[in-house]
Amino acid sequence: MAVYTKLADDVVASFLTQYAIGPLTALQGISDGIENTNYLLKTGSDEFVLTLFEHHNADEVASFVRLARHLGQAGLAVPMPLDDIQGVWLHELSGKPAILCRRLPGTHTDQLTSEHCAEIGRGLAQLHLAAQDLPQRRVDERGFDWWLAIAPELKANLSPADQALLEAELQAQKDGRTLWCQLPHGWIHADLFHDNALFLISEQGTKLTAILDLYNACDGALAYDLAIVANDWCREKNGIWDKARLTSLLASYESVRPFTTEEKMAWPLLLRGAALRFWLSRLLAQRLATQQGRTLPADKNPDEYRRKLQQQQQQQ
Repeated sequence: MAVYTKLADDVVASFLTQYAIGPLTALQGISDGIENTNYLLKTGSDEFVLTLFEHHNADEVASFVRLARHLGQAGLAVPMPLDDIQGVWLHELSGKPAILCRRLPGTHTDQLTSEHCAEIGRGLAQLHLAAQDLPQRRVDERGFDWWLAIAPELKANLSPADQALLEAELQAQKDGRTLWCQLPHGWIHADLFHDNALFLISEQGTKLTAILDLYNACDGALAYDLAIVANDWCREKNGIWDKARLTSLLASYESVRPFTTEEKMAWPLLLRGAALRFWLSRLLAQRLATQQGRTLPADKNPDEYRRKLQQQQQQQ
């Protein structure tokens, strides 16, 4: 992504006078991300991330950032907006809602190990528990109703075999709705792929230092959130499981929040539902990219999640 909204140094320096963090010493646009504009900035020895929301109004930002504030205040490592000297955390820059967060330490990794999976399993369970007392959960805009609504639009461009795969899974998920409704629900991240986490590796081992991108967080089945993680963190792109990573993920999650009997029964169905959700969303992204004359990034190829869904169906 490019930095969508350009900010001059003097504009940011003036903005920072509202905070008790010292004057601006360096400013750099961040190319990572898709929807929002992000800047890395320094004041003395401290580093911060300034985010401008390109597609959301202030009320929307206040709605989904309140979870980050709640989790941050509970001690979890998430990008929590800082209050300025007046106690205000949501601002406006260049006509866009803006927040300032302290930069969290660590780096992304594509070389996932059992240690990474153990850390993220524990961290996700802690998130689920810490968010339980935050009311007014957002509706999942990419949940079951969306699957049923978007599937007919996307089905026409699929091969006959993929159409059959899609129809079979939709029917299986319809048949399993009673079981879904019996599962513990709460706030879920809903998009905790491995590029949304930071780690530090030292002589003491691998440590999770941040869970990022809470902007899709919503109400959902807690074990479904873990299934989303399992499909990304513990499976190869061809759909094959890395059993050591999966074992570490599940054991560490359950060391904090044990599964209920219903969750254990539903686990295969949840893995399929998580694969279906991202197959559909990537098919939609692929269609939009084609209409706009763009090429979908290789790491967003919908075939990956078609294979994962197919593999999961064959294992049951």
